Amino acid sequence: MVKIIIDDPYKVAEIKNMMKVDMHCHTNISDGRDSAEELIRKAKKLGIKISITDHNEIASSMKACKEKVGIGGIEVTSRQSMDFLVFFYNYKDTEDYYKRYIKDYHLKNKGFNWRRLKWDTEELIEKSREYSSLVILPHPFSIGPKNTYRYYLKNPWLVKKIDGIEVINSIMYPHILNARAIEWAHESNKAATGGSDAHMLKFLGNTLTCSYADSVEEFLDNIIKKNNYVVGKSVSLLHKWHSNWVVFTKNLSW
Repeated sequence: MVKIIIDDPYKVAEIKNMMKVDMHCHTNISDGRDSAEELIRKAKKLGIKISITDHNEIASSMKACKEKVGIGGIEVTSRQSMDFLVFFYNYKDTEDYYKRYIKDYHLKNKGFNWRRLKWDTEELIEKSREYSSLVILPHPFSIGPKNTYRYYLKNPWLVKKIDGIEVINSIMYPHILNARAIEWAHESNKAATGGSDAHMLKFLGNTLTCSYADSVEEFLDNIIKKNNYVVGKSVSLLHKWHSNWVVFTKNLSW
């Protein structure tokens, strides 16, 4: 049974000896502000692992894996603007997935870059399922075209094709948005993860997914088995808008 705790993860004694991973963060090769090297240094300082889930890019994630602080991951977006976090059991699968299905399939944008791929939502899920991977729906109650909850209400069979739901995302505000994600995960009997969704270094590690594990494989298996903790909380409204501004400016496309 997943245990979800709304609190500062560095104050929660229960997770002290667990593997702790921020499963959602970004670098400057997509719409984050800071470099992979900066995120890696901070992760080591915090004593955590990270999955750098840049939009349709894996270079930073691979750097973290090679430094032994990363889990191979990527955030991909379908033609319908539906986001997925895909986590891999080994970096070779991460690289193969990227080369076969992501690298050359970007849609062109003008004005604002929604970072969409040419694949329809179901196609993208199926291609992710070809690998030993964990497929998670991030920030399901976000505003605008990326509100996956509304999309899946209209296409309920697709819920069966994903592994879990991101139940705490640190830049979701107000807090009720994470509460709704928690409720949906329980109702749909899905696995649960959490991450900071940091686009700036100072937010890295604000939300962690944790379990007793000695390897990436065991850690991801524990999530599928719902034998994990998710610990974290939302940032303040001021910090939310600061993060939004970074994302907006990084996604301007002409």
